[in-house]
Amino acid sequence: MKFEYKVLNISDFIKIDDSSHELRIEEGNKINQDKEHSDITQNKLNELGQNGWELISITSQRLFFKRSNQDSV
Repeated sequence: MKFEYKVLNISDFIKIDDSSHELRIEEGNKINQDKEHSDITQNKLNELGQNGWELISITSQRLFFKRSNQDSV
């Protein structure tokens, strides 16, 4: 069985479109932002999983995925 690999930078993976330039002072906003990041991350991981990618490792900067090469099956 052959595998192919994908490496993604965490900063690109979790990037959200936050065009607001307001200073967020309230603690509640931090909790909401963390929840939003978690939801975005979960959705992206599910999308990659549907395409056969399996998360195999995480470092402080990168996510590593692998999937079996469809041609070798």
